[in-house]
Amino acid sequence: NCHAAHDDNDNEMLQGCLTGCFMACASVISLLGTRLSRADKTVQSLRDATLLVLNSMRGTGNGESPGIPKAATALLATLILAGNSEGTPPAKIWTQSLNDGITLLRWAIHDFFPMPSLDNDSANAGSIKTEAKANPTLWKEHENWMSIAKNAPIAGELDLGNADTDNHRSQALQSRIQHVTNYIHSLLKMEGYPLHQQQRLNGTLLPLDSLLDSAEILLSFSLAAEAKHRRTKSRLRSSPVEDGLLSPNAALEIGPNVRLCGHILLDITVESCRGGAGVLGRARRLVGMTVANLQSSCSLALVSVVDGRRGGNGDVSSRMMGSWLRGSIPLRIKSIETFHSVAVSLGSGVMSSMGTVKSISRALVLVGGCLLEQVQGGGAENGNDGKGSIGMGGDDEWGTLGDRAKLVEISSSALASCIAAFGGLIPNNVRSTLDSITHTCLSTLYSRGGSSIFAYSHAKRSILQLGMNCICVPWGDGGRCSATIMDIVRTVSTMLRNDPDVSVASAALSTLCALDALMTPRAPPILIPSRGSTVDDGTMMTKNNGSGGLTASTLMQGMNESKMEMMASKEAEGERRANKKSDKKKKSNKKAKKDVTPKDAGAKAPKVQNADKGPETAEEKTAVKESTTADTINPSPEESNKHAGGKTETNASTNDVESQDNNSNNLEGHAESSSNRPDDDAMDTSSVAAEDDKEMKEEKDGDEDSDGSLDDFPDIVDEDPDEEDRM
Repeated sequence: NCHAAHDDNDNEMLQGCLTGCFMACASVISLLGTRLSRADKTVQSLRDATLLVLNSMRGTGNGESPGIPKAATALLATLILAGNSEGTPPAKIWTQSLNDGITLLRWAIHDFFPMPSLDNDSANAGSIKTEAKANPTLWKEHENWMSIAKNAPIAGELDLGNADTDNHRSQALQSRIQHVTNYIHSLLKMEGYPLHQQQRLNGTLLPLDSLLDSAEILLSFSLAAEAKHRRTKSRLRSSPVEDGLLSPNAALEIGPNVRLCGHILLDITVESCRGGAGVLGRARRLVGMTVANLQSSCSLALVSVVDGRRGGNGDVSSRMMGSWLRGSIPLRIKSIETFHSVAVSLGSGVMSSMGTVKSISRALVLVGGCLLEQVQGGGAENGNDGKGSIGMGGDDEWGTLGDRAKLVEISSSALASCIAAFGGLIPNNVRSTLDSITHTCLSTLYSRGGSSIFAYSHAKRSILQLGMNCICVPWGDGGRCSATIMDIVRTVSTMLRNDPDVSVASAALSTLCALDALMTPRAPPILIPSRGSTVDDGTMMTKNNGSGGLTASTLMQGMNESKMEMMASKEAEGERRANKKSDKKKKSNKKAKKDVTPKDAGAKAPKVQNADKGPETAEEKTAVKESTTADTINPSPEESNKHAGGKTETNASTNDVESQDNNSNNLEGHAESSSNRPDDDAMDTSSVAAEDDKEMKEEKDGDEDSDGSLDDFPDIVDEDPDEEDRM
């Protein structure tokens, strides 16, 4: 609903809404897992809505956020965790989903731009029809996308030669390839999967041959489009090709992006089965694909030097094939990254095989040449007069200065990894070339360290690592690299140890330490000539372990004991506070019981109040008390006569007066307490509250660190303020 009812002015809000919805659904499915196995309709409706959004998009280069297709494909890859009502395990659904993605990718390319494959066209068409009959649901999904991709955004009848129609279809195909590639990438990376689910799917078999076939089709798409473009007459290059829906011009336009998708697919395929027997069994095919794409990405000048051809030697038309892609720095970076991944995955075995050693050696020289081009540059200082395609002086290269620095980093990292992986199996002539390139790059870094490419920290770190690997890894004959490499590496490391970037400075210091360890068999003593003596610094390192220091197990044991002691101290402190609170509570209850009025006085007081309904104010109570006292001291004549007349009556009257006096005293005490007049025998509630506040303050001070508190300092009071303070 959000995608259908959005306004063009609220495009940013739409992107955030769709991305959030997809991510939220993926998170819920990951949490619930197979508990959603009986909710087939809900899962299918969610899948249909996600596919509708993806099919309606036209690539990420026309204003759409790249977060939407990424979140949508991640959601589609997460749907397999829900299972189904038939009880199929997620591992089997995962493999089927991977095969479905490969099939959709092949169908899309075949319907828009048919490409020659291992089989002939009729066999390929027959296989597609067979697959369509075997997967009716998948074929229906493909037809739904085709119906959207065919409809041109113009009114009137469909014009196959119209530029708008061609643009619409090329963008539709490009977005379809990108989305399906991202979907396969999410499946292989298991994005958003719980850790236990990833471990269950680790042993699942991959359709490795199908993945390599799809990657090879995507990597060769640009060359096939260029070949079709050359064979087609100029007036027909805007018309769709035979049995397809895309013109040669449109296919040539989307060729670089399709090739990038091929690199992504090949990289994730190799990474997913690294170290397995499946990759090693297909080493020759992988090396052939990688080296061919690397060669087609390098400059013509470099390729001609490596091949031994100069000037106009060789077939010019074949050399110029794909020349418009050779200047793309991003494509060259992806080609070197793919070679790096394949070389690390295959290991040193490819250098010992006769079928792959020549190709790998050639690739190493090509990567070194790409590094040398960017480091040396192509200005007049190098004798190129700023012309040609070499380095930064070339006008036919596409890429910013940041892309060139990235190319330097990727090339150096690839060479360093290959030297470490292949070791002494690298032929001596190739190793000599690599050492010479490394020396030249380090010399250029030392002479022009703060200019151009070397202003980037990652470029300096990668070249420094390449030099260190050349020093550490021996040659095939067992010898080390030349002394000039060691000298230049030490010189550059000494210069970079004070680099503003801390990572570069750390790498330089590490390189210096490694060089010292290689150059000297044993480090000379600095302060302590004997290992048995040590300086007692009063810490656990010297008290408990002597000169041996702390080991890892001792350190962990000490940390665990310290944690247990802190927990025990915390529990004891809690018990102490609880006991203190209970004691305070008992004391307050005991004091409250002590201050309560006796029962007999409390029983007689209501009778006096009920009889006389005593005064309500404090003044009236005082007057009553004074009158009662006066009558007791100075009795009336009648009372004196009664006292003289009979002893019994006098005693009775005396007892009555005393009881009245006691009642009046009780009333006076109640009156004074009600009028905020403290009495010695009454309970002091303010003191109890003060004690509670003091206790809470002590508890709070015990929890906090007293060292960082300002409560210990007295308040500064200006006893004699001046005139400004008064104002």
